[in-house]
Amino acid sequence: MIGFYQARYRGYLTGCVIAFLALALMPVTSLHAAPPTTEQPAAEDASQETADPDVLARLPIEIINNRVHVTLEVKGTPVQMLLDTGASTSVLFKNPGFSDETIKAGEATDISFPAFRTATKGYRLSEVAFTAGDFRFTSHNTLFIEKREEISSDLSFRIEGILGRDFFDAYIVEIIPSQKTMPLIRHGSKLGDRFKYRHQLYMDGRTPYLLHRSRLPWEQRPTVKKLLMDTGYPGGIVLWDERHFTQATTPAEREQFKAENKGVIYYGMIKFGRLIFKNIPIFIGPNAPTKIDEREGIIGASMFLPFRYAIDLNRNSLWLDPRVRSFGEGFQISNDIIYTPGNEGFVVKDFSPRIGITPTIVLKRDTEVVPD
Repeated sequence: MIGFYQARYRGYLTGCVIAFLALALMPVTSLHAAPPTTEQPAAEDASQETADPDVLARLPIEIINNRVHVTLEVKGTPVQMLLDTGASTSVLFKNPGFSDETIKAGEATDISFPAFRTATKGYRLSEVAFTAGDFRFTSHNTLFIEKREEISSDLSFRIEGILGRDFFDAYIVEIIPSQKTMPLIRHGSKLGDRFKYRHQLYMDGRTPYLLHRSRLPWEQRPTVKKLLMDTGYPGGIVLWDERHFTQATTPAEREQFKAENKGVIYYGMIKFGRLIFKNIPIFIGPNAPTKIDEREGIIGASMFLPFRYAIDLNRNSLWLDPRVRSFGEGFQISNDIIYTPGNEGFVVKDFSPRIGITPTIVLKRDTEVVPD
């Protein structure tokens, strides 16, 4: 499938998770120690009613380096899957537990991985059933990859697959980090009484984007940015438009940074609807991967940590409910660890942008208030 991961970065290989796009340990930089907090957790039990007829299943999850993982079975073989809105379809990698009868590979196809600047052969599976107890998700679009070393030498073997947007097409997917559960909700279910905020997703084909309006330090006025909503990327905001990198660096820096594969990080303000993220590290990359559209970057999994949230691609909706009450002080997230999308180094710059608005909700760095 040509263009399967059009916006993937080698940085998806980073972190403790191991496997395709999220598998090799990412280089991280400790910037701030997280001081203790006196914030109190918000109630998160509203969606936990076991008798809720709209909830089709509740699956246990793990959150590793900000990203959601769920273990399912394929013909009795446990398979650890990464939940990834950035993947156009689900993927299975070769597994010692799979027999020829388990995986009946269909038509061969070329699969492009622009983030790795390479491609490999794969096979489309006519049918594969992912199960967990009584739960069963049957995919008719999963890709099977046998030789991962052809994709990247950085890949390893702890993650056996990826749940892509074919999975999100089948359910409203809710994530409750504090409970480590993932309710799968029937499409068309009413969610307004479960969540405080609804954010509109911009769907380009089947690909979800978040549009936000902000003014970068070198811009004369706020402009709308189009960011891929990518739960497979462990970090926050990435911009890889060439003009942003040009504006953020001097001519001498540009030459040096590109030679050394370095980007720029600055702490800026990002506004999404009624939510404002303040002092969020924004990575401006030196090189953009091949892409087929005009997206300017990505927004990754760490931006969702302060919330219980649900993704409803059928209704173009991202539902958010704060996990912590701020009592007027603003929600805060920790950025102790900086993820870069392609294992790049970086230089931190202070552009001192003017902030000309009073935020409704503020999420700031330095203080960790997300409960375990």
